[in-house]
Amino acid sequence: MSARILIVEDEYFIAQEIAEALESAGMTVLGPCPKLGAALELLAGDDPCDAAVLDASLRGVSSLPVCEALAARGIPFVVVTGFSAGQLPPAMAAAPVLTKPLDPASLVRVLRAAMAGE
Repeated sequence: MSARILIVEDEYFIAQEIAEALESAGMTVLGPCPKLGAALELLAGDDPCDAAVLDASLRGVSSLPVCEALAARGIPFVVVTGFSAGQLPPAMAAAPVLTKPLDPASLVRVLRAAMAGE
C-alpha cells in the first residue's frame, strides 16, 4: 500500500504540482485541502493520512491548527511556505521547511525522510 499524503495548500497550481510529484513517487494524495476546515475534518476521521504537506498560510490564515492536529496524532509533515523558518510558529519551524518555489524531487526526498523519522 502506498503512503497516503494530505496536501493542505490554497494555491491551485502549487497544489497540483505537489500532487503530481507525490503521485509520480507512488504516493496517494488526499485533498488538496485549500481551507483549514476541510483539512481538520479529514484529520478527524478514523484513517486520516500517513503524512502531510502543509502550507503555512492559507489565504492569510495560519495553518497552525492543522499543524497541531498533525503533531497530536504523531503524523509527520513538511511545511511549504514563502516565509523563512524564523518567521514560523515554533511548532511549524520544528518540522522540515521547504520554501516556494518548490523543487518536486526535494519535496519527495524530504517527505520520505520525515516519514522515516529522519
